[in-house]
Amino acid sequence: MNDKEYKIPSHLEDIIDFKTAGMTPPNRIVFGFNAAKNLPEEVRRFGEGPVMLVSDEIMKDIGIVDQAKGYLEDVGLTVDSFTSVEPEPHIETIESLCSLCIDRSSKVIIGIGGGSVMDVSKLAAEAAGSGRPSRDYAEGHITPEGKKLPLILLPTTSGTGSEVSPYTVVKMGEKKRFLLDQHYYPNMAIIDPLLTVTMPPSVTASTGIDALSHAIEGMMVRNANVFTETFAISGIGMISKYMRRAVADGNDLEARYYMSMAAALCMMAMSTSGGSYSHSASFVISQFKPTAHGVGCGLGMPYLMEFNRPVIREKLVKIAAAMGEPTWKYSEEYSARQAILSVVNLMKDCNLPISLKEYGGIEEGCIEEMAEIMIDNYPRALNPRVMTKADALRYYEKMWHGRY
Repeated sequence: MNDKEYKIPSHLEDIIDFKTAGMTPPNRIVFGFNAAKNLPEEVRRFGEGPVMLVSDEIMKDIGIVDQAKGYLEDVGLTVDSFTSVEPEPHIETIESLCSLCIDRSSKVIIGIGGGSVMDVSKLAAEAAGSGRPSRDYAEGHITPEGKKLPLILLPTTSGTGSEVSPYTVVKMGEKKRFLLDQHYYPNMAIIDPLLTVTMPPSVTASTGIDALSHAIEGMMVRNANVFTETFAISGIGMISKYMRRAVADGNDLEARYYMSMAAALCMMAMSTSGGSYSHSASFVISQFKPTAHGVGCGLGMPYLMEFNRPVIREKLVKIAAAMGEPTWKYSEEYSARQAILSVVNLMKDCNLPISLKEYGGIEEGCIEEMAEIMIDNYPRALNPRVMTKADALRYYEKMWHGRY
């Protein structure tokens, strides 16, 4: 859905239509350059009623929203738009969207944007479809029953993986609520790498490291399995090869292609097993300084890998190999350490901070409080090694000083 002419690499011209094996249709992922131009055809599979297009001001300003609206209106569909989604959206935003959907009798919701837009679209689709208050879902008073409006998601970043996840996140006051339910999966995802070319280098880096954290956390947790590793290793390999290129040149279409694919694969990995403390660290860091989610995950990741290293050396060796390290030449202990260093080097090359001290804006005296908040509010029972409050304090001390 980008009218600028791009020279698509010939070996990447085909659009992949992936129907998830073993699950009830549609549950489709349509992937490839210009896949977004098929949006009108896909919407009409769900009926001819009014469509609600959900996005943010950035997508509106660069013309993506108007393009999508034009494509849909050209085939006779009635389209309303809601572009008030903010970073780390609040429940009031979702309530406003739900009210608009009900007022306009929306029959399909389309979310075009990054993780915040897709999270908002998920909860709004469920609440507006069921007629129940979105706040009741966010507070856990009710759980989804599968009565949502049909939902199509189109990511414009290559990191959150929300387009293929059962998670949604919403802020209520200053606290984030994390919702997990199979009914939050969209009906389909359209992943068009051309929608990501407008990302500046800093966003490319922060969303890319977010995707990497999904794969690495998904592999580290206790209930990881062969499916987890299959998705994770593929995603890790793509990110290791293409993230630097995507950051250096946003018009590198091969890099954009594989970063978009990696983002989906990495979230599939985490969805089969679960997340861990680098995500918790991101949630905590943002309470002390406004922080992009991926930046926070990146700050927490090397130190979590080091904390878990004594009990997951074999997994770290696999991660190191996926990142291009010649693990066959070295001992398990050395290769496990190389996995951590590979992540650190990738972050450095992409101009991401690797310590809280380097990141700035957070005093060293805050780390004890940060450790307490993480263990009290964001515990991770699936982490392969139990983390006590004393462990968490050491974790943040290392994170602050950059001692990985």
